[in-house]
Amino acid sequence: MKCFSRGMLVGAALLPLVMAFAPSRAIAQGGQPVKIGVVLSLSGPAAVFGLPERNAIMAIEKEIAAAGGVKGRKLELVFFDDKTNPTEAARGVTQLINDEKVVAIIGPGTGGTILAAGPIAERLKVPLLGPAGTVAVTAKTNSFAPWVFRVAINDMVGVQTLLQSAVKKGAKRIGIIYQEDAYGKFGAEYAQKLSAEHGFTVAETVSAAYTATDLTSQATRLRNANVDAVFIQMSISSLGAAFLKAANDVGLKVPFFANSGLAQKSFIDAAGSLGEGVHVLSIGNLPYDPTPAEQKLVALLRKNGNEPQGWGEIIGGNGLMTVVAALKAIDGPVTGEKMRDTIEGLCGFETYSMGKPCFSKDNHDGWGADALVVTTIRGGQFRSAP
Repeated sequence: MKCFSRGMLVGAALLPLVMAFAPSRAIAQGGQPVKIGVVLSLSGPAAVFGLPERNAIMAIEKEIAAAGGVKGRKLELVFFDDKTNPTEAARGVTQLINDEKVVAIIGPGTGGTILAAGPIAERLKVPLLGPAGTVAVTAKTNSFAPWVFRVAINDMVGVQTLLQSAVKKGAKRIGIIYQEDAYGKFGAEYAQKLSAEHGFTVAETVSAAYTATDLTSQATRLRNANVDAVFIQMSISSLGAAFLKAANDVGLKVPFFANSGLAQKSFIDAAGSLGEGVHVLSIGNLPYDPTPAEQKLVALLRKNGNEPQGWGEIIGGNGLMTVVAALKAIDGPVTGEKMRDTIEGLCGFETYSMGKPCFSKDNHDGWGADALVVTTIRGGQFRSAP
């Protein structure tokens, strides 16, 4: 693997595709490798997702390269660390398109970084495959909407699935704790909107900054509101664990329902025994109760020296497998515009995830509720809930 400065890592050879900065700049089949950009949070708060995403992408690429590429094309992955920073993400996307001539980008890594990079993708005509649930990234009101695809689960689907599970288990007065960013705020607001439809009341809502370590006041407010369950809208493992500690300290003894941001081994490790019994939404359940497709991904990861962490590997794999499916459908030179148009026609293609992926011109959210499972932490593992 070659490495560039300023946080950019360049992967070793992968599959021959096409390089495109503008429609007129394409590489013929059998020529130079097709370059695919990968802009992920390899450092900063969201590295807990970015590193597993990267590991899956690299492991899958090695298998593709060993099999001779895609339709005889080799692929070259070019990595860039967005550092969980929107400005860095925008810079990385610009650099990979202008300097490296990538024809598609897996990433950036979070909702905020995707939104920052969207206008650049629109201007330079290269699609982004975003591994984030933040609803706004595929909103049709965005001028760049035609150039952004989601390879994760839309948070509207995730929040509804989790809260339906809470209500089925008897929750009526639900408290909410969320992290102070777009992801957290949306989840809290959407839960409030769902309350009347699904038969529960939001009794109290509290928030915490990414870097908070003492959440005693938030846990106390939820306890004093007499909630009978808590919805945790967080994606930072240490923050989720800090809340569980505070809840235990103040005697908040109710069921906890965490969104998929916490479906990572790092959360189990950080929470320790306090995590037992917490219900966590997940995109699949790798590596604890894997489907046959997920088992293949687990094997690839371990073959490359990486122990699976959770859904990060799944959505990273979704990004690369979407690229592969598009390349299989393209004959001749590949451009960013051709990649975008082709992805809009993909449906039911091979992946390592649950659910049936399906994109269209009107739907850039490729995965739905059939890719989700509500798990419960038991014995230090995410186990599929009965």
